[in-house]
Amino acid sequence: METSSFLTSYWNNSNGTDSSKDASYLLLKLNNQKALRDLPVIMFLVILMVVGISGNIVVCIIYSKAKKKSTSDIFILNLAVLDLLSCTFGIPLEIADLSLPYMFNAPAVCSVGRTLESCTVMASVLTLVFISIDRYKRICNLGESFKTSTVKIMCVVGLCIGTVSSLPFLVVMGKRTINLGLSGIEGVGCEISDDMKHTTFTFAVYTVMLIFFTVGLAFVIFVYARISIFLRRTRSMRIRHIEESNNSNKTSTTGTQQIHLVELESITAESRHQSSTDNHHQEAVHALSRETPITSGVKVTRTTTIFVAITIAFIISFLPFLLVMILYSTIKDIEKETPSNVYQVNMY
Repeated sequence: METSSFLTSYWNNSNGTDSSKDASYLLLKLNNQKALRDLPVIMFLVILMVVGISGNIVVCIIYSKAKKKSTSDIFILNLAVLDLLSCTFGIPLEIADLSLPYMFNAPAVCSVGRTLESCTVMASVLTLVFISIDRYKRICNLGESFKTSTVKIMCVVGLCIGTVSSLPFLVVMGKRTINLGLSGIEGVGCEISDDMKHTTFTFAVYTVMLIFFTVGLAFVIFVYARISIFLRRTRSMRIRHIEESNNSNKTSTTGTQQIHLVELESITAESRHQSSTDNHHQEAVHALSRETPITSGVKVTRTTTIFVAITIAFIISFLPFLLVMILYSTIKDIEKETPSNVYQVNMY
């Protein structure tokens, strides 16, 4: 609080001849204080950026070199490219915004960067929807799947829809004036522009985005729920089939033993013959189990588990941000800065 009093008195007692220099100095001081408070977040984003860029490049190299790509390979490659764009352009923009919370005076960079972020998000949502459909066809229809050419077209269509639906952000995002609570000093940030703040158009853009996200989320949850029900049913059917096979083997063995008791003179030959028959029968049962679509679907369900984890992570990471942005675009003064909360940063 001593620094707060010092900055306030410093500004109020500054003479008019050096007011421009004093204003720049104080703005830089406030900017650095807020950036210092957000330093843990900045460092976390830097780590995410480095790991994301390097990891997605490795994924792109591995899956692009595959001679015969499956539908899952194409979907993974598409998600990796979208995430690579996010890590290359989106995260650096967030780092710059956090490092220059009151001095980000680059509206063109802001609007283009936010539009690109929105494009990758929209395209990722559609890709996750397409993946859920492909998983359903592959598991519930016993191996049936999209053709690789069809999957490529779906990925391109998703990217085009994401691009078109993100174009309004070129208008919505831009230069945002931030009231710092000091006369003659205002900050500039990369947010919803002053002209578009609290407008019907901005609210409509984020509402459509929320509906798009919610409908896609609901559809994906519905499809994976159907897949889960199908897997449970097939698993119970397989267990029932194995139990019936075991019961049949026990009955056959009991009947054979009774025959052995009657024909004592051939017990040795009968035992050897029966042992060989049982072994062949068990091998046939195991072979039948290996050839069933249920067992062959183990690898498919593992891939599905990976895609489900990706979907959950995407929902958890993006939905809170979308809800906050809708509130930010509709509720007035939700981010209003006052001298008290601006200077409270000095206490941390």
